[in-house]
Amino acid sequence: MNPLRRRAAAAAAALAAAAVLTATGTQAHSSPAHPSPAHSSPGHAPLGRAAVADPAVADSGARVQRLWAVDGDEQLVPAGQQVPVRLKVRAVDGDRHPVPGATVHFSTPGPGLKFPDGGDDADTVTDADGYALAPALSAVGAPGPDLVTAAVGERAQVAFEITIVQ
Repeated sequence: MNPLRRRAAAAAAALAAAAVLTATGTQAHSSPAHPSPAHSSPGHAPLGRAAVADPAVADSGARVQRLWAVDGDEQLVPAGQQVPVRLKVRAVDGDRHPVPGATVHFSTPGPGLKFPDGGDDADTVTDADGYALAPALSAVGAPGPDLVTAAVGERAQVAFEITIVQ
């Protein structure tokens, strides 16, 4: 998919997630109204499919019903610096039990934040307790608010707000 289109789709998803989170007064989770495969990128499996061929891992992602923001939301970071707290999420099933082995896709649709490889996307796998830690982010853009989304499949998504300051 065209990188601009992918960015626009990711930004729209982040804004929709932020609207749901604002409306519900929580940052625990959100569920996109109209899931879209537009969140995939070259070199990454589309959301909802594991990046590896192991059926147990693919099954783990399918079991995830909620994604909880654990650490890293509402941070301030000076331009040119690394974000102080790495983003951390927890994947749970419908009974709120942790889901190990699920691939979490982190995406920075705005221009201000980048992962260590300079990219906008990073995948991590949940541990035995359902936790996933994003790679470190750096503030490379202009001052202002930016969003990072984390998603597992098409049902579980959460957004983090990070503000770049001068």
